[in-house]
Amino acid sequence: MGIASAEVNAVTPSTNDINRINSWAHVDQVSMGVGETDLEFISTRNFYSCFEYRTDGDTSQVIAENGGVNYNIDITDGLYPYFCQNNNSRIETIIANEYVEVRMVFGAERDERFDWTRFDVEVPDVPQSKDECKKGGWMTFINLEFKNQGQCVSYVQSNEKAGKRN
Repeated sequence: MGIASAEVNAVTPSTNDINRINSWAHVDQVSMGVGETDLEFISTRNFYSCFEYRTDGDTSQVIAENGGVNYNIDITDGLYPYFCQNNNSRIETIIANEYVEVRMVFGAERDERFDWTRFDVEVPDVPQSKDECKKGGWMTFINLEFKNQGQCVSYVQSNEKAGKRN
């Protein structure tokens, strides 16, 4: 599965992989589908471990809770949607176009905290909607080479009318 871990630094002295090896709080990618992934958020000890997530690097996903300010004052890019676990785990399906990033920067022990770790999702080989053609999306389809956004939209429209998908 497509997973990329962040680097260790003063604020996040661990990684998701180091945490897994040490039997600390971590995230596992359970499955990967087209436009979605199932992630298991795992807390291994009797205190809260809080995992923030965002999709496709979209920094506008900061939430309003706590005024959008992260509970860890050393983190200055905001507070993202999160799950807190206490000596248990949960599996969540997260929808994304390309990837989901997870970090743990509050809760848990300080030495367990890790920065954004990327979990890829499968990208469809052909566009499924006109929206997927917009904002340069028409350039991302490997199996079809569109010359412009209009060609991509036409492809979607013709397949919708024919009631077929590749």
